[in-house]
Amino acid sequence: MGIIIPIVLIIVGLVGAIYLYPKTKNHVTEMKFMQTKTISELKDMFNQMDSNGLGNNYREFVELKGNVLSDNLVETPFSTRKVAYCESKVIQVTETKEQYTDSNGNLRTRVNKHENTISNEKTSQYISMVDNSTNEDVILEINGTGCNLDIPKTFDRFEPKDNIGNYRFFNSFSWNRLGAETLGFKMTEKTIEANQSLYVIGEAFKSGDKIHIGKPQDSKKPFIVSTKSEDDLVNSSNRNALFYLFGGIGAVIIGIIGIVMYIAQ
Repeated sequence: MGIIIPIVLIIVGLVGAIYLYPKTKNHVTEMKFMQTKTISELKDMFNQMDSNGLGNNYREFVELKGNVLSDNLVETPFSTRKVAYCESKVIQVTETKEQYTDSNGNLRTRVNKHENTISNEKTSQYISMVDNSTNEDVILEINGTGCNLDIPKTFDRFEPKDNIGNYRFFNSFSWNRLGAETLGFKMTEKTIEANQSLYVIGEAFKSGDKIHIGKPQDSKKPFIVSTKSEDDLVNSSNRNALFYLFGGIGAVIIGIIGIVMYIAQ
């Protein structure tokens, strides 16, 4: 086991510095230098392609800014707020007791806590976005493959098992059957608010009579839907890139030192 940890550190460090750092920097470059299109401009482009018989085959990598279309709001399961989109998760926290003999031969009891995800739900596979250039919307495939959905956690709470009667969500759960030593439940919600402003970068394509934004066919290009502004997203991505670079280099150095010390023993 002595040499395994240093080797793992080197592998993780190389992945961070050689793969994640340039990939993140490439995404930053795409965001900084892409020219924002309006939905009206995008629709005109697809109309032109339709007239040339290429509409259903045409794809274009685009940057859009607008607001989520909030015609059909949903209720969050725990905070019971009306939002445009919600991802919710419930984690059951249990406790087990284990007896063991210590180094002096004494019988002792060890308490272990366990977490088990019992619900992980999303309200829809896509949302629609509009801007002030037209009344028409585009569909964002937010739960499709490769989407980096960057939305805030708006509810995060642990409730002891005696308090869960305050939440309608648990009416359909026979929670007492999930573990005799249940301590309580962790509940989280990540949401997109009604009329929330969005920053989107991805590939536009036609499906039926609607324009969709999804994962680019070029795997090096990003598909991002974020509630952050472009500037905030660029700044946070730059910080992540520096973490991957310097953290990766640091992990490689520590791993090498660990291997040298192991060999020198």
